Amino acid sequence: MIRQIVKKQALIFLRNPQLLLLLIGLPIILIAILGASIGDLMNGETVSIDAKVAIIEHGSEQEQVENFILDVEKSKLSNEVKTAIQGNTEQLSLIETLIEDVLGSNELEEIITLESIKPSEKNEIINDDSFAAIIEVPENFTFNTLQHTMLGKGEPGMLKVYKNEGKQIGSMVVGGILEQFQEQLTMISFAGKHSISMEAIQVDSEAVSGEVRSINQKKPITAQNYYAVGMAVMNVLFVASMIGSFAFQEKKIHVFNRVILANLSRWIYFSGIFLSGVIFGFLHLLIVYGVSWLFFGITWPNLLGFFVVTFGLAIAVGGLAVLLTAISYRINSEVITNYFSSIVVSIIAFLGGSFFPIGDFSKTIQFIGNLTPNGAGMTAYLTLLRGDGISEILDQFFFLTLFAFLLVVIAGFSFPKRGYTL
Repeated sequence: MIRQIVKKQALIFLRNPQLLLLLIGLPIILIAILGASIGDLMNGETVSIDAKVAIIEHGSEQEQVENFILDVEKSKLSNEVKTAIQGNTEQLSLIETLIEDVLGSNELEEIITLESIKPSEKNEIINDDSFAAIIEVPENFTFNTLQHTMLGKGEPGMLKVYKNEGKQIGSMVVGGILEQFQEQLTMISFAGKHSISMEAIQVDSEAVSGEVRSINQKKPITAQNYYAVGMAVMNVLFVASMIGSFAFQEKKIHVFNRVILANLSRWIYFSGIFLSGVIFGFLHLLIVYGVSWLFFGITWPNLLGFFVVTFGLAIAVGGLAVLLTAISYRINSEVITNYFSSIVVSIIAFLGGSFFPIGDFSKTIQFIGNLTPNGAGMTAYLTLLRGDGISEILDQFFFLTLFAFLLVVIAGFSFPKRGYTL
């Protein structure tokens, strides 16, 4: 009898080709659309930056450095401090260091384009939208800054930075570089006041040998992989609602009453619905992932683990199908299956991370999401895609099995018994 119930459910699916196309075609279309539209963000691809920066200098920095050295010689500093300061003349040319060693370094040459602009061209450059930022060096900037940092006299020089709001990323990059440059000036000040050579506090990266290794060497999850899993675990839940809907339609033709009148246990029909959910849920996942393998190249490094998770998720779908059927029979309405497919699936899909890895922003949401069948299945699938073994996904498998068992128990109490008026 159970076999006949499963066969009957299969025939209903086959007689509704549009329904089958929707069940299988919808997740494939969503995988293609979401994987392409949010792929760059999910894959962590960097945004191309091309920041054009203008530098306007007022006065000669070399003259300012020479004047500062003269002031140091005339000061009451100890001979050791004077010698240390005079020995760091290369570090005293602050703007030259900023231009050549910082903004013009090899690491930034593909990001920042520098142009030296005459002070008379300032107004013209400010109106030029192609520049991400303009750095204006006021007169005596280097001299005043060195006086303040080395000798504790006067106020430090202030750079004027004009940022182009239309080039937000480029201007932010320049702003961050200038903040680091300011930290470097503080280090120079510390070295000068304590008679420390700059070479003593700078780290030569080439002198440091070693090997960098990743502690947790796992495969990255691409957007295509992520949404293949997310859409599969979400859409397989519609199988449960459709089986529940089919079962309620059978109520109108008194299929369940015939089972009771034939002196068969209600558990026969009960088990047939459960097994239908398991089989069709399992086949649905295999078809979706099979198409994803053909068209998107999504492969599973651990096939045994893949089948274990798929079977566990299919069991949960079977449990949902039985529960929806039982409640529909009990309240004598199809509203519960409609509510589940139209609202509940979307909510638990969101919590489970089918649309976006929302769990990365909140541990609480991540915990709640893993308590849903799609969330637990998705966690297990992603774990396998990262290269972990079966032992890492056993918790999710046992949860899905327990989840299905609880639903079956609840459905058992809700399912109509002999003598119940339908």
